[in-house]
Amino acid sequence: MKHCPNPSCGGREKFGIISEFTDEATVCSDCGGVLVDGPAPDAHDGLPEPEPDLQLVPVLSVTSESDLLIIESLLADAGIPYLARGQQIQDLFGIGRLVGVNPITEPVEFLVAAGDHDAARSVLADFLQPSGEEDQGSVP
Repeated sequence: MKHCPNPSCGGREKFGIISEFTDEATVCSDCGGVLVDGPAPDAHDGLPEPEPDLQLVPVLSVTSESDLLIIESLLADAGIPYLARGQQIQDLFGIGRLVGVNPITEPVEFLVAAGDHDAARSVLADFLQPSGEEDQGSVP
C-alpha cells in the first residue's frame, strides 16, 4: 500500500483524509505527487480532541457580505475557532448573489466557545461599536 505525503493534496483538502493507493500506483491521482510506501498516517494526528459538550455563545450578527468576510478573517487571524450560523443558506434561491446577504433568511450569526467570548469581543471591538451612520453588526 502507498499514500500521498503532500499536505496540500486536493484529495486531503476535499475529503479530509489522506489518499491511499495500490502498490502499483506511482503518482497521486489528486495532486500528481510521488507516492510513498506504507499506509497513510491518521490525518487527525496533532489535532485537539473534539469537545462534545462545548457551549457556543453568540458574539455578533451581520447582514453585510463585506462584514462577514472581514469578521471571518479577524477571528481566523486571532486563532479563535468560530461557527458562522446561517452562512450556508445565504445564497438560497440565488438572492445572496444579488445582495450579498439574503434578506429573506436571518443574518449570519457568529458563535464562539464560551471561553473565547471575551477574546472574540476584543478582536471584533470595531464591529461591536456603531461607527457613524453605518450599522456594522449587532450583538445578540
